[in-house]
Amino acid sequence: MPNLITALFAATALVYALAWALYLVVLFRGSGGVGRFAHRALAVAVPLHVAFLVADFVIAGHSPLDHIQGTLAVLALGVIVAFLVATMRHDVAVLGAFVTPVTLLFFLASSLGRSVGPVPAGVRTLLLPLHVGVNILGVAAFAFAFATSVAYVLQEQLLRRKHVEGPSEQLPSLEMLDSLGFRAILVGFPLLTVGVLTGAAWAYRESPAGTIVLGITQGFGLLAWLIFATVLLLRVAWGWRGRRAAIGTILGFGCAVAVLAGYVVQASGGAS
Repeated sequence: MPNLITALFAATALVYALAWALYLVVLFRGSGGVGRFAHRALAVAVPLHVAFLVADFVIAGHSPLDHIQGTLAVLALGVIVAFLVATMRHDVAVLGAFVTPVTLLFFLASSLGRSVGPVPAGVRTLLLPLHVGVNILGVAAFAFAFATSVAYVLQEQLLRRKHVEGPSEQLPSLEMLDSLGFRAILVGFPLLTVGVLTGAAWAYRESPAGTIVLGITQGFGLLAWLIFATVLLLRVAWGWRGRRAAIGTILGFGCAVAVLAGYVVQASGGAS
């Protein structure tokens, strides 16, 4: 990375790490003042993040359509924006303790394998920006659903053990966490569906034999879709909610992360 891009990347990562640390203090100590500092840290991190994306595109020529690394950098921003939008409508700032590390993980992963060349011009079609765009939005929604699900499992365990102080006192109610997770999946699932369909269409178009061969990475993508589809179906048809829905959401997001990890490994020279 050129010096300016490196400086912006490091500054953004450090401020995200600071925000995470502050949100952890809020989770375990419940300090409103610290919570305001955590929000201010994000208010600094987001513009830095945007500046990094602009510099990375203008100076280095990296874009979400050319590199999985660029996709991850935009995805990291999408996750934190989804969280900030949620905090405007609900008192869920403490969920920053679960959302911020996901953002930081994606952002740090965006620095891996950047020496790899871009997607060849011959395989760029109108499907590619649609495929990348809907997947970024879908995974961002699932990341928020994942955060609410982890918080749900933690809150349920604390209440079951009658630990009503500390983190339990700071976390939203089980009902709110369950509702927020469900809404996030309702947003993310149609986007993931479009992502799967456009990915399949693109793979079919590029296959010389006119067939679609699933690799490990694509298999995890299909598995993520099946898990989220199952969670939604069981929830709507049979009232499957609470802990079981939270665990299903966590597993589905884990598969989505495995897809991203597979593309990073592939971009770094490994197999997928």
